[in-house]
Amino acid sequence: MLMNRGRPWGASDRTGGPVDDVFDQLRERVPGVIVERLGVMHRADDDNVYFIGSEHGLDLIQLDTADGGQPPFLIENGGRYQTAETSEAATIIVSWLEQSCPPASAT
Repeated sequence: MLMNRGRPWGASDRTGGPVDDVFDQLRERVPGVIVERLGVMHRADDDNVYFIGSEHGLDLIQLDTADGGQPPFLIENGGRYQTAETSEAATIIVSWLEQSCPPASAT
């Protein structure tokens, strides 16, 4: 399921910056994570904005970076968190995604 907030940003898409590591960690830790990059109309527009959600499409987290995927990472989803550490950014995003996932049904 696409979120349609930007263009799909797959595992082979790279910025060359530390945000690539954030996305790699998310893909390892969250099955079905969806990442989209903001699509812009003009070259001068800031396209260092990413939208992150789960395959359930229940939540949307926005991640802003400096040019080229560099920190600081500004993470927003109702709340706001800023860090320069890739592992901390990934942990915050995973936590927020887990909070939005429905509980597993009992069998």
